[in-house]
Amino acid sequence: MADVSTTVQNVVEGIVSLIKGLIILFVFANIIYATGFDPIGGIIDLVNGFLNGGFAGLLALLVFIAFLG
Repeated sequence: MADVSTTVQNVVEGIVSLIKGLIILFVFANIIYATGFDPIGGIIDLVNGFLNGGFAGLLALLVFIAFLG
């Protein structure tokens, strides 16, 4: 059973690393080239959505940031 949980954990870590890399790629691509995709604006909208939720939104934002770190 330990092998299954280790395998699942490794797969999830790989997927998370891939998503982080793609986010960084899109941010830098948008800074260097004028693309139609605006990841910075999307991040700002996401943070504003959390902050408009009041105290519960702030707690959700802190949990979200904890998962990213």
